[in-house]
Amino acid sequence: MFESRSPLAERFALGGRDGADGERAVRFTEIRGRHVVQVGVFGGGASAVTPLVRSITGAALPDSNCEVTEGGPHRLYRIAADQYWLVSLEESAGRALEQAMPPDSGTVTVLSGARVCLRLDGAAASAVLAHHVALDLDLQEFPPGRFAQTGIDHAGVLVDRRGRECFELYLLSTFAASAWDLLVDSALPYGYSVGVESAAAGGAGLSPP
Repeated sequence: MFESRSPLAERFALGGRDGADGERAVRFTEIRGRHVVQVGVFGGGASAVTPLVRSITGAALPDSNCEVTEGGPHRLYRIAADQYWLVSLEESAGRALEQAMPPDSGTVTVLSGARVCLRLDGAAASAVLAHHVALDLDLQEFPPGRFAQTGIDHAGVLVDRRGRECFELYLLSTFAASAWDLLVDSALPYGYSVGVESAAAGGAGLSPP
């Protein structure tokens, strides 16, 4: 089977660097093996799509543009009116949606190859990310369990806060390397380490470290 090469592979091969105090206060981890599909709901199609999504994922389509709904290994995001993302450890969930989606009710588009998931965690994660996104990262304003859509260097990114100092960024594959360079440059004073994690390895996947 053909496996695409990560656009960050060469960057990760360079390893991390110590900060000014000799520490490494942020870690960049590429999470591989996430399956991302976009679900579009046509006008009047919600009555068919909503129960279909719940039957496959065990989760409801979210009503909010900032709250995530979960069902086992599946996470659902409302990214626009009648547009949703399903991020899952199970590729079969997206296939099941594609096969069962009534053509007059909605569409399912596979995005897995077009997105890179990059996790930032550690004591300096918020400080590094704050240099590049137009978001208030204060815990009261943007607590764990919420997400936001923003941009890094004019490229769209979805930011999912998984913990106090843990964020997962879904980057366009074509802009992942340039976003990485910006983030790493901001991390230099703090020091950083790098790693790669398989979403399915050891059941890690969708849970923060």
